[in-house]
Amino acid sequence: MKLWVGVGAFVITQVGPQAIASLTPEVVSTEDRPIAAQLPAVAPAPWSAAQAGGEGGEGGEGGEGGEGGEGIAPQSVGFCAAIAVEGGGEGGESGAAQPVSSPVRVYGAATVPASPFGDRQLLADFVDGVLLPTYGQLNTAAQRLDRAIAQFAARPTEANLQAARRAWLAARLPWESSEAFAFGPAASLGYDAGLDDWPVNEVDVIAVLQSQDALTPEYLETLQTSQKGFHTIEFLLFGRNNDKRLTDFTPRELEYLQLVGADFAATAENLLASWAEGVEGYPAYRKEFVEAGDRSAAYPTPQAAATELVQGIIDILDELGAVKIGEALDAQNPFLLESRFSHSSLQDFYQNLRSVELTYFAGSASRPGRHSLSRYVASIDPSLDTQVRQYLLAAESAVKAIPGPIETTLCDPAAKPRIAAARDSLLTLRGVFEQWIMPLVQE
Repeated sequence: MKLWVGVGAFVITQVGPQAIASLTPEVVSTEDRPIAAQLPAVAPAPWSAAQAGGEGGEGGEGGEGGEGGEGIAPQSVGFCAAIAVEGGGEGGESGAAQPVSSPVRVYGAATVPASPFGDRQLLADFVDGVLLPTYGQLNTAAQRLDRAIAQFAARPTEANLQAARRAWLAARLPWESSEAFAFGPAASLGYDAGLDDWPVNEVDVIAVLQSQDALTPEYLETLQTSQKGFHTIEFLLFGRNNDKRLTDFTPRELEYLQLVGADFAATAENLLASWAEGVEGYPAYRKEFVEAGDRSAAYPTPQAAATELVQGIIDILDELGAVKIGEALDAQNPFLLESRFSHSSLQDFYQNLRSVELTYFAGSASRPGRHSLSRYVASIDPSLDTQVRQYLLAAESAVKAIPGPIETTLCDPAAKPRIAAARDSLLTLRGVFEQWIMPLVQE
């Protein structure tokens, strides 16, 4: 019997639950937390990724890790250009550096709850009201994308090409708005990497197109995750710089598109099923998460499941601020933007912040779920919940102030301060969740 064990991991045989790492808030002052009008000034984060390529990651606990990037020293780049770097993959994007300390200034000690977190209804409402509907939307969009690609491959007209591109952009919305909760099967069964490994290894994708290998589902299984999924489809549909013409498509590209489109749709369907029904002999992950405690093999306590939620928020804010925006800005290299082929990286940023909102509010800020992290925090410290809302609004405003498309404005000196401000605001928000919210749910 296959059992889910640990937090976001699985094995086939019985294994004891893994310990949950404790994150101790760093307190540097005993002053009250600042109100929104007094948001702490932040210094640029001390990234090392652009100065030296980091080692490739493990690929999101189950996905394939990318090779480490070569790195680009800012002082050696006197111009802004899309310069290819090796590697990529969830957990190893562009040779990402090790996590860096948050630039957020902490103004007060973390609030301590009177009793340990134990609201299983919060966990259930999140899964049923946010996660499953979002994955359901992704699955629907993935099937539409598969059909649009098949129609374009059968009849390669300009209208069908534009329909396939619109379907790709539409599928990005629910996926990017799910990235704050890409734990559980998304990580341990490799669905995250299978759907959204980046950056694309263009050389290897072109090698597939130039080879004589039969394009079959069996052959696709032998490829890396960076040769399929969202961004391989994007590369094939949009071209290197959102400039591919209908006459540029070859019969083999259309065949490859069909193959990866069908694989993408199957992966999205399996991701939804892994939570709702169970897959590959594993029970539905919903049960493991909602019944955290004695009845769950994956989560030894409700606090462990709640910690997973907050850590998911922290992780996407770190990736968005330090990697998706920060590395590209620091290196002045549009190649490091996630959806650079379609010039839609800004759309990804907006949706990533939406994933934070969905997770924290179990809905939206204006209509939070009856049981949500927001309401839980407010029940302990209403002013803290107000502070989180203000920092989230500040981050949203900063990201929306980035002129787009960022693929072309990244190198504009006039845009650089606003891009940097968005990066800093996101990393500040990350620090808010690390230092103020995480202690409320941990054991």
